[in-house]
Amino acid sequence: MIDSLVSSPTIRMLEQTLDFTEQRHNVLLEDIANVSTPGFVQKDVSVAEFQKSLQDAIAKNWTSNNNSYHPESNEAADFSPVSSQVQVKPAEVGNTMAFHDRGVRSMEYLMGQMADNAMAHNAVSQLLKSRYDMTTRAIKLQA
Repeated sequence: MIDSLVSSPTIRMLEQTLDFTEQRHNVLLEDIANVSTPGFVQKDVSVAEFQKSLQDAIAKNWTSNNNSYHPESNEAADFSPVSSQVQVKPAEVGNTMAFHDRGVRSMEYLMGQMADNAMAHNAVSQLLKSRYDMTTRAIKLQA
């Protein structure tokens, strides 16, 4: 009973999203730190690809009878089949102007992405906390 509360698909998805946003934050920080390094090319992780994997896994979970939730790895991230761990796969950003040294960098883009990522991380953290709080209350009621 308690195991199903702690390992529910919702909690796994929130933990995976939290892991994703933490790792993406590090990728964006590396881009910011190297914004003036000659030849450095910005990297990022596709949020859309990550979200698509989660959406597909949720859709499969809803249609299956066995409560299975297994996002498939894609170009953005590798998902662990047995845990909530995610390994991001950063790729070069090609949507901004290249400098003479092949470097692609835009501080405005980076700061915007950093703010978006931080908001997503904070929202998921709050949702996960509320789920854990509900689980704690359920355990206390059973005791």
